Amino acid sequence: MTIRALLFVVAALIAAPAALADGGPMYSLQGGAGIAGPYGNHYVPISTNSGDTTLLVLRQGSVWSWQSIVGSYGIPMTTIRDPGGLSRDRKSLVLQSTAYFGQPNVTTSRFLVLNTRTLRTENTFFLKGIFAFDALSPDGTRLYLTQHVDANNASRYVVRAYDLTRDRLLPGRIADRTQKSWVMQGDALTRTTSQDGRWVYTLFDNYGGYPFIHALDTVRGVAHCIGIPWKSTTDQNGLMNVRLTLHGTRLAVHWQSGRAWLNVDTKSWRVTPATGGGFHWLWLGIGLGLGAALLLLLRRIVLPKGTLSARPV
Repeated sequence: MTIRALLFVVAALIAAPAALADGGPMYSLQGGAGIAGPYGNHYVPISTNSGDTTLLVLRQGSVWSWQSIVGSYGIPMTTIRDPGGLSRDRKSLVLQSTAYFGQPNVTTSRFLVLNTRTLRTENTFFLKGIFAFDALSPDGTRLYLTQHVDANNASRYVVRAYDLTRDRLLPGRIADRTQKSWVMQGDALTRTTSQDGRWVYTLFDNYGGYPFIHALDTVRGVAHCIGIPWKSTTDQNGLMNVRLTLHGTRLAVHWQSGRAWLNVDTKSWRVTPATGGGFHWLWLGIGLGLGAALLLLLRRIVLPKGTLSARPV
């Protein structure tokens, strides 16, 4: 592909929305903004006429370099809005095949691990079944995947671990051992990650049940599910406006506007209402305003008439 052709493609991508494969919580991204990486780069996979992939590296709005890849791959989407696949040290990037749940004749999931500096392939592996990228351990040696286990329900899944150093899918599933009856079902809406990259917190809706936060320890390979109170098991569209932010051991569940809703203690997993959260500045402003009004009233009562008036010189 020539530079002229690449620039034309980039211009088209800027003007058009991201191209997303459908399929519930499992899909990968081609085009759009891609994912931000090291050196000021953005990595944007695009599809070629032959059905293969060109990985563009954009820097300051220009094509810096590119790599041709056999097969159709994209940036894995960990939620409906959050791209993933970049290791914590930003030296490796995981790409995922664009085949998705429910597509005819899709029986295998494919993954590539690329060096973000050289764009060379460091690892490639295929898994029988429908798998999707979920997270990476901080040292980049363990990959976590969601495996879709119900052919009639794209939202049913289990979490699995893949050892990148030994190139093998580890046996068993990553589950909350304290809640063995918990059924992993839902669509990932938003997430946040601890500063050290160890803990990944993801909010899921859960139609027919109640929403929950999936807390994944990517170092120990354990998880915990925290149920979130919600008024309905059939209408959970309002959760699209919820965000997660981490403040030490407090996981704040708040609205997109910043208004507080719930707090989760990441040590005890206790959920409490964020009473008063987001309103302290309002009350402070009201208090200051009342204080100023009271001071003005006192001055008018104590001082003689005309004291506050300016006298001509």
